[in-house]
Amino acid sequence: MSELSQLKFPAIYSQLAKDFVDTITHGSKIDFSIAKGLELLNIPNNILQDPEARLDGDQISLLLTLGHMLAKKDKPFSFQITEHFKEDTLGMLGLAIINADDAEQALNLFQQYAELYIPGFDFSLNYDEKNLDIEILPLASFKKIEAILIELIFGAFNFYGKRAGLDAVGEYFFSYDISPHKAQLEEQFECPVHSLAPVSKIRIPRSALKQKVKSPNSSMLAFYLAQLEADKIKREQQSSIGFQARRIMYHQAKKGIFLNRDQLADALSCSHRTLTRKLKTEGLAFQRLLDEVRFSMAKQMLYQSSKSTKQVANYIGINNSAVFCRAFKKWSGMTPSEYRDNIQA
Repeated sequence: MSELSQLKFPAIYSQLAKDFVDTITHGSKIDFSIAKGLELLNIPNNILQDPEARLDGDQISLLLTLGHMLAKKDKPFSFQITEHFKEDTLGMLGLAIINADDAEQALNLFQQYAELYIPGFDFSLNYDEKNLDIEILPLASFKKIEAILIELIFGAFNFYGKRAGLDAVGEYFFSYDISPHKAQLEEQFECPVHSLAPVSKIRIPRSALKQKVKSPNSSMLAFYLAQLEADKIKREQQSSIGFQARRIMYHQAKKGIFLNRDQLADALSCSHRTLTRKLKTEGLAFQRLLDEVRFSMAKQMLYQSSKSTKQVANYIGINNSAVFCRAFKKWSGMTPSEYRDNIQA
């Protein structure tokens, strides 16, 4: 079983695919339909009629890859998808956001429940004196479709912000190179965008958090929240051990705590042996997860601070800077100093 196959995406993605394909083929010579696409990808056609149906991550990957092949080449594929967004595209979450009281509450809703509709990512809030960062961290290896999903997340954030009547303020940080369509992204999001950040994130000035939503409705919000919370509990119970482990380890690492195997087992309420066995069934091992967390935190420290290589190594729990340099090159193909020079170029 692949890592992506354990992710369950709501059926709304098949409806988005239908709307996208209908638009692409309308008035053109392309003889293609979403029914043909689903058949080609071995996805049941009844996914379009069943609101409770789910697409797994492998199917989403195939669907997005096919869409990218069909897409017009004059603008990013993700834009062509978000053009078909509606208020209920993100189900109860989208409706809750536009019924929230203010921007801060809307942002908190997005952070808490986005994983229901865009699984396989961790959404966390980080405040400093001036800004709020919403960090978007992949918990699975999405490979070629990761950039598309990140842009869809940013597009959803932008869409619902506008629907809620909130001003487009802030900055968008992408963990990959966006230079080929940077100008289009800045025009779409109406704010600065940045390439090659250690983690994708949306930055909002704290001064903007008190903006009022255009049409708040507390009774409708309470209704949507009750359903979202029930769905979240159900999803967490069904979540794989690998995704649970990654989320716990990343959250602890942000506090400067790098869990060992026994500590992680305790956090997951299982024994050391059970943890190892469950990870193995998902094709994972504790050391791989630890390396992922260390690499992520090292990138952030090299990007955001002037700490020395030795200081970064010590922070992520590697006492020998030479060992850290070898590990970092294995993870990224660059030494820490080369990585820092590259992002500052």
